[in-house]
Amino acid sequence: MHNYQEINVLKETRRNASMAVNAIDALMGKVYNQEFAYELASQKNRFQEFERKAEAGLWQHGLMARKAILDKAMLWGAIQANTMLNISTPHVADMMIQGNTRGIAELMKVKHNNKNTGSFANELAEELMDFEEENIERLKRFL
Repeated sequence: MHNYQEINVLKETRRNASMAVNAIDALMGKVYNQEFAYELASQKNRFQEFERKAEAGLWQHGLMARKAILDKAMLWGAIQANTMLNISTPHVADMMIQGNTRGIAELMKVKHNNKNTGSFANELAEELMDFEEENIERLKRFL
């Protein structure tokens, strides 16, 4: 049971970080504010670290993280539709704030449903949620 719950938390942590990386990749070509672009690039690098750490944790359980191609395509389509008429910095910042908020909520749900996890998975998920909260605060200045 402990193993299964740890794997669930690690999978969600990886998925969460991966979605953020994909969202930033899809948005970067639409960002024209240099300071905002630098902020997003910095966030992307940190999300990639979380993704790698979660993948390493899954690897220790004998699992290889698989790429969610359909999720990536759906995210890309949603971002294209959402930025079709508005690519202003405040609009893109708001989209990123909403994404970070959803990420926190999803991680909280998974942690709540998988309480018997090891410290690595638990700490990594907590660290990612803290990072997403910090992102929200930093992104507010671009609204």
